[in-house]
Amino acid sequence: MRPNVLLVMTCSWVPPARLAMALSHAGCDVDAVCPRGHPITSTRALRRRYRYSGFLGSIRAALNKAKPDFIIPCDDYATLGLHRIHAESPAGSGVAQLIERSLGSAAHFSGLRTRGSLLAEAKQLGICVPDTEVLSGREALDAWLAAHSLPAYIKADGTSGGVGVRLAETRDEAERALDALSSPPGTVRTFKRALVDKDMRLLVPWLQRWRPQISIQRVISGSEANCAVSCWRGRLLACISAEVIQRDDDYGPATVIRLIDNREMLAAATKIASRFELSGLFGLDFILESTTGRAYLLEMNARSTQTCHLELGPGRNLVHPLAAELRGSLPEDAPARTAVNCDTIALFPAEWKRDPRSPYLVSSYHDVPWEEPGLVRYCIKSRLQDLSWMSYRKRKAGKTVAHSAASQAGSGAPRD
Repeated sequence: MRPNVLLVMTCSWVPPARLAMALSHAGCDVDAVCPRGHPITSTRALRRRYRYSGFLGSIRAALNKAKPDFIIPCDDYATLGLHRIHAESPAGSGVAQLIERSLGSAAHFSGLRTRGSLLAEAKQLGICVPDTEVLSGREALDAWLAAHSLPAYIKADGTSGGVGVRLAETRDEAERALDALSSPPGTVRTFKRALVDKDMRLLVPWLQRWRPQISIQRVISGSEANCAVSCWRGRLLACISAEVIQRDDDYGPATVIRLIDNREMLAAATKIASRFELSGLFGLDFILESTTGRAYLLEMNARSTQTCHLELGPGRNLVHPLAAELRGSLPEDAPARTAVNCDTIALFPAEWKRDPRSPYLVSSYHDVPWEEPGLVRYCIKSRLQDLSWMSYRKRKAGKTVAHSAASQAGSGAPRD
């Protein structure tokens, strides 16, 4: 029997569409609750789609209608929404049990939502973490600056894609970052993101005038890395570790990665999964210190990340063993479906959107889903919106994209 998996999305990212394909390959039926026009609707892997309206009621309604065997949140707001639905549901109810089966022990939900508490737990587990402290206000910032030197990162919880990160090299920059990141979302920004970018994540925080928890973190010099993990009731099933070669921008998501084997990262993932009794998919971000090579844990993404779809064979195929657990069958070694002919992977469409002439599109494995032409066409067309002055990507980059890139985007499929 094919287990039914419900993907929960509050914004229109492409990686969940790739995850749906991997789940279908592993023998799952895939439903999704997502905003209108999400790229997942262009894939043949999707069975049913339920509309996400920006409010918890739409996720709750999808849970009741889809009656899934398992849930996978695909962004931070989706995870937060599921945590809140669990808190509002009667203990022992079907919805509460489903969320716990999918995400892990509810006793640890609050600890997963804040960077400071997660890293404090990680430190107790013997995992290397940079000096990090939660900032309750300007006085807490002053106290931290009195004991530590700059530069440092100011980070807002509940954000992703580098949006809630500021590098502070002076006291004035640190104070401005604290003020900016601790403010509720603005009205213009909220509605522009919802209407133009189909990103509904700011609606509820805007309505509730929600202020995120802010932390400050010491800068560790080195190369960035991450791992994507699948687990079941606290037991690690598979892990993909990678070094970040190229980013979308200074703090944005990785666009090119190099597969690595790192014992410290794998050990950290194993300890985190066990300590928080996790199930499903999650990701960890690290810095590999340049002088020692030690892996410092920066933060955790308690959701699927953009490399979870990769099917790289035994030990590095995240979805296959998870699907086996859902079926109640013994995991089998799944053959690699991602035909990687080198260790470096250019993620599609991220690297192509960043630079259509990037040398990595030729020198690396370019992860284009050719088997889903509808999704490829969606990504090509979406680049035209990214070139619009109104788009979030354009405003975030803060630079003009040449018209030649637009014409190339509309000329056909990207290079492999």
